[in-house]
Amino acid sequence: MSTNTSQPSQAEMGAILSAAAYSQPPIVPEGLALTLVIVVLITAIIATIIVGLRIYVRAWMVRKAGGMRVWGWEDTFAVWGYLAFLCSSIFAIKAAHYGLGTRDVDLNTYLMIRCAEYMLYSQVIYGISMPLVKASLVFTLLRITNEKIYRWSLYTMQFVATVMAIIGILASLLYCRPVRAYWNPLLGKCGDFMVVVKIGYAWTAVGIVTDWACAILPYLIVRKLQMSRRTKSTVMVILGLAAIASTATIVRAPYLQYYLVEKDRLYWNGYISIWCQLESGLGLMAACLPALRMLFRKYFDGTRNDSASRSKAYARSGSRNLDRSQSQTPLDTLSSTGRVRTSVASGKWKRLGDDNSSDKHIIQETTVYIETESLQSDEGKRHQMV
Repeated sequence: MSTNTSQPSQAEMGAILSAAAYSQPPIVPEGLALTLVIVVLITAIIATIIVGLRIYVRAWMVRKAGGMRVWGWEDTFAVWGYLAFLCSSIFAIKAAHYGLGTRDVDLNTYLMIRCAEYMLYSQVIYGISMPLVKASLVFTLLRITNEKIYRWSLYTMQFVATVMAIIGILASLLYCRPVRAYWNPLLGKCGDFMVVVKIGYAWTAVGIVTDWACAILPYLIVRKLQMSRRTKSTVMVILGLAAIASTATIVRAPYLQYYLVEKDRLYWNGYISIWCQLESGLGLMAACLPALRMLFRKYFDGTRNDSASRSKAYARSGSRNLDRSQSQTPLDTLSSTGRVRTSVASGKWKRLGDDNSSDKHIIQETTVYIETESLQSDEGKRHQMV
């Protein structure tokens, strides 16, 4: 009597492997994995605070102050980019609890399967977040310039960055068929991973170029605006913070070679994940800071007003002992020759505000000084003539 024993198919074996992997408990991150978790958490918390302040300023603070509606596309792209960045960060932390940033000797096959799945999710969503964050900064720059050369440069830069991100995402998703074979080889077949690595290098190069373009263009745009040198410097620095995000991209580039290693692959991918999340988070912060100028201006104006109020109160208390004729001329208007200096300000003011128009960015101030000789000097001259 013979019995027919059929071997399970590859698909059935893959399903069994997946079930075993999902029953595997997570590990406690240590070393590089723990560093990844801490860095990603800190970056996500700071980004959450800054994005929250942006929403407060643009959606509520301006309206409360009696201003017009200022919410624009740059704000919408910033919120979308933040949501994508947050999801990518969550999956990166999840991957760290299943082996991302951990050496092979401390892992098993089941942990590697779970880690590869969450790592793919994090990378794909990171690819979605970057063009959204860059679009927020691009639309911010478009608000303050009408010159065609700069506007077309910004449009081109955004188009190239978006197309490259789409290519990178599709390369990651189409590398294996079905997609689940990316983390479980028994569920399908995968192609040549070298193609994905080459696209990753091209994506990194495009990211560096566009980030530095976002850092240089603010200088070229703002230097022609009529505003004080200090204001220009502040705006240039705020808008030029995209160079910091580019630094993370440059540091990450050498680690792309570890996509092809066989040993400790998930460990080396931990470095790539850290710099990806830093790049996305820093870019998001740089895109949001220009919208917070109104909040900072209100704070510093309030501080100056408090100081001015205390100074006026002190001056009023000190002037009670002065003679009426002496108190008619403020001491700070007298020059060393006893002359009175009067400052008269005139002109029209148009501030670089938080509205949607791009033409209200001119600040003009005209100051006229009038010097009048004091009566005391005239009386002294008459006494000398007598």
